[in-house]
Amino acid sequence: MLFRKRAWDLMHEDFATIDEGASLAEAVRVLRESQAKTPENNVVLVLGPGGALKGAISVWNILAALDESVLRDPSLKIVRESDFDKTFARASAVCAHTALEEHLEPDVPRLKPGDSLPVVLELFLRKRRGWAVVEENGKVLGVVLVADLYREVSADMVKAF
Repeated sequence: MLFRKRAWDLMHEDFATIDEGASLAEAVRVLRESQAKTPENNVVLVLGPGGALKGAISVWNILAALDESVLRDPSLKIVRESDFDKTFARASAVCAHTALEEHLEPDVPRLKPGDSLPVVLELFLRKRRGWAVVEENGKVLGVVLVADLYREVSADMVKAF
């Protein structure tokens, strides 16, 4: 079964996107909306003019931005416990309104629709990402998530027991 399935069998055609001019706050909003439908989704694709793929913002990029901008803010270390929530909210707002280009992941893992599951698996392991973009002729067709790949591979593994 592993060699019969292809990237197009796993891909989500309804995937989260934002314009390259958006803020990190918009990426967070769009990702949260996407996760309401697909909880295991952890990426928003960033599109430029004409829908060209510019890169991605993943949960890891958002958490890294939070760490950089908020958790390392010296003012959070000196506030009293009663002021912490207000100071954290202010620092989070500053972080969320930074430009996407500061956090953009331009090295997007890419698959072709006809790539077999072993090719998909190899890409996930090599790139160490929880997602990959399925493209054809420069057009994004969908996104494959590591959870989808795991479901397929583990189903075959269970049958082998």
